[in-house]
Amino acid sequence: MRGLLAPVCVTLLCIGCALRSVESPFGGDLTLERELELSAEIHRQLRAQVPFVSDPVLLAYVNELGQQIVRVTEPQPFIYRFSILESDDLNAFTIGGGYVYLSSAVVAQAGDVAELAGVLAHEIAHVKVRHIARANENQGLATLISLAAAAAVVLAGGDPSLIAIGSGINVSMQLKHSREHEAEADREGIEYMIRSGYQPDGMIRFFQRILTVSPHAGEGIPPYLFTHPALRERIAAARVDIKRLHPPWDLIRRDDRLPQIQARLALAVSSVVGGSGLQARASFDRKVSDPLLEQARQESGRGEFRRADQTLARAQKLEPQDPRLVLARADLAQERADLPAARLHLERAFEIDPSVPLVAYRLGLIHKQLANRSSAVFYLEQAVHGFSAHSSGRRRAELAIEQISFPVLDESGIGGRSEDGPSNIFIRGEEVTWSGRISRYFQTYNPELVVNWSDPSGVVVLEDRVRMNPFGHVSSSLRTKDAALGRWKVSVRLGDSLLEEHSFQLRGRRASSNGGF
Repeated sequence: MRGLLAPVCVTLLCIGCALRSVESPFGGDLTLERELELSAEIHRQLRAQVPFVSDPVLLAYVNELGQQIVRVTEPQPFIYRFSILESDDLNAFTIGGGYVYLSSAVVAQAGDVAELAGVLAHEIAHVKVRHIARANENQGLATLISLAAAAAVVLAGGDPSLIAIGSGINVSMQLKHSREHEAEADREGIEYMIRSGYQPDGMIRFFQRILTVSPHAGEGIPPYLFTHPALRERIAAARVDIKRLHPPWDLIRRDDRLPQIQARLALAVSSVVGGSGLQARASFDRKVSDPLLEQARQESGRGEFRRADQTLARAQKLEPQDPRLVLARADLAQERADLPAARLHLERAFEIDPSVPLVAYRLGLIHKQLANRSSAVFYLEQAVHGFSAHSSGRRRAELAIEQISFPVLDESGIGGRSEDGPSNIFIRGEEVTWSGRISRYFQTYNPELVVNWSDPSGVVVLEDRVRMNPFGHVSSSLRTKDAALGRWKVSVRLGDSLLEEHSFQLRGRRASSNGGF
């Protein structure tokens, strides 16, 4: 299988990394929204047909490194996702939209963490400066459509050279854009490395590693078969850039975890091991932790949450590898609405056993609530890979990722029959309506939204399940005759996620112009 992957990676590299120009009738700017939609679709195609490394420990390491580099590039609109493909070729590429792919060989053969950071920084730069959208004077949409078609043909066993010819690729423009984009990604990537604390010469050393494997890389090879042209020229240019930037001498080059990660990767891609048995079950003595776990449950049942947490903390010191204890502490933290504490406990549970998809799913939802979009997507993706195919758990995790990546509603709000006065004040007897419009991306799903209307005491008096009409609109109305006066709340949910919440005042009679009754 890995042998069959090589032409796939080469073709995706040639079209995806440098994003060549394409002569196509589909001209026009590639909007940010469209780039996100198309790159998400291509990613789904790749996930379905290309062998990916799924070990969460390996992915967590690469994601941690990648996100550290991404942070110095903010603000930007992309959520970055880092994947490892099973391949013996030293390849890395991006399809835009925040998707970055490394071959397993890149991780396995990196001499130190600075080399690995150099590869990631280069691909992050391609995404950040939106080379897809900039390809061939705003022909980015045509480029990405061709990329999607090329990926589909190659994955089906097609010939990469035929794709290049059939797509009408202008080879001379390819080379021009390739060199410009690769040079820009190198320059930007070097700056990202310095700002994120890594020795920038790691990028040079990885280029040299490629040359060692392929001495003629980028020389005399058609650009649709190789996307790293003239590596020797790039090495020379990178040296000039590093000298110009005067990086501090004490930047990171080594990471003691990398050799362990590389050893684990060797097992994960082994045809003998098949990626199994990497995570041994946590070992702990139930006789020690069970009594304290039961005591904490009783204390929690009596509402003594602080005492219950102290009991669990004591048990955790005795049996630190018992995942039930940290999960129970996470439950207590969520009961107290202490999301940061719940996150820390769940991260500890993930560290103890990263193969439990429910832990990853809960972590993803908490990071989503804390507005940590990249971390939320990472953990939710681990949940997707951990849940069985076609299970409700997998579908919920996939839906949560889509909600983070794309807006569910383009517009929404509450209103009523009254046309005067503040928009959040209504008179008892008026009908109050929440309405919205499903975004273009989610219209294909026609999702069921749950709209809850809560009275001033917090009781849900109406739960309305709504779907969009043929025009994409959704709405729910509350009749307020005999309804309680005071502050009401309407919340809109999709699956396990709260989309939005509005509050309004319900009064007994119309307020006067001076604000009285």
